[in-house]
Amino acid sequence: MRSTRFIVGLIAAAILTKLCVFLYIIGQAPQAVVCIDSHGYLRDAQAWMNFFHAPSAGLWHSFYRTPGYTFFLAVFHGLAGIPLAGIVLLQLALNILSAIIVYKMLAGLGPWTGLLGAAIVLLDLPTTVYSTMILTESLHLFFITLFLFSFIKYMDNRKLKWLAVAGLFLGTSIYVRPAGYYLGFAVAGFIVYLWGMGKARTGIRHALLFLFIIYAFLAVWEYHNMKTPPYREFALCNIDNATVKLHGLFGSYGREKNPHLKQLPPAAYYVVSTLRHFFSLMTTPGDMKYLGSKAWRLFGAVFGYLLVIVWWIGLAAGIFKDKKDDVYKFLALVILYFVCVTIVAIGWGVGARFRVPMVTALAILSARGWRTLIFRA
Repeated sequence: MRSTRFIVGLIAAAILTKLCVFLYIIGQAPQAVVCIDSHGYLRDAQAWMNFFHAPSAGLWHSFYRTPGYTFFLAVFHGLAGIPLAGIVLLQLALNILSAIIVYKMLAGLGPWTGLLGAAIVLLDLPTTVYSTMILTESLHLFFITLFLFSFIKYMDNRKLKWLAVAGLFLGTSIYVRPAGYYLGFAVAGFIVYLWGMGKARTGIRHALLFLFIIYAFLAVWEYHNMKTPPYREFALCNIDNATVKLHGLFGSYGREKNPHLKQLPPAAYYVVSTLRHFFSLMTTPGDMKYLGSKAWRLFGAVFGYLLVIVWWIGLAAGIFKDKKDDVYKFLALVILYFVCVTIVAIGWGVGARFRVPMVTALAILSARGWRTLIFRA
């Protein structure tokens, strides 16, 4: 089938593009691998290494970051001795694994749909760009993808083993990046909805088990923070001091410096700013400025906007076709959660980087939407 061969070609082109970006960075722009945030992750990875060598001295990890990605760096960069260029290659491999899982989730609708979903993941520009840096995006997306896969399996057979696995994967993703901290509560409510009024008790039991698995898992690190000076607070991290309190949506009216926005009354200001945050988050294609090349930056702008248009068309089609489907509702819930949390926490700082956790859900819904447009099924 021509369309299938075309998508296979897109996937091959996407993988080739990732390798070209990797080779260009290693050869021409090695400074792009380590950005401002990378230094903090590498310092905390060293804290893990010190703990591995002298456990009795304690783990003096920063309270500003969660420990998942720094543990990943400590194991593969510190213990295994993989250079940072190798870590980047490993992160790109995680992108490919995420795309394979998306294919598996969509394969029941036909190989064409599965391949298209995988292609959207692989072609996503922000995912590729930030995976070539020492940043959390690729690892976070990988565990979010495993969480979605496991939870959809639970939706199919309602077996507790899949619910437990989904809880562990979501908890692990939160250890990597804390944005999903409250997602467990939203999904717990969805579990109760899935079982319906007739089996509400079963739904509540499953929801409570799901919450227990996630937050008992996270409590291990929260307890560590409570016992370790100078933080001594039962919390996962204190990054909200640099996001919600300084840049978040709430209270931004008083901090606003734009003279046109300051003239608006508070209600109108929050409506306008929220809409602008949303469009910045969901339409910005990503930027390849970090490569220091005008050619790459032009390629990123043209190709990035084209891909955003493609997945938005599929997403819109899926909204009209699949809105009564439980899988659609679940994926839409995950996207809505990350949209809301990002806007509330980051405010004017939103951009394509913060869309990466949604890429799997967006790819699945968009591929399903394109299936309805092309096959009318």
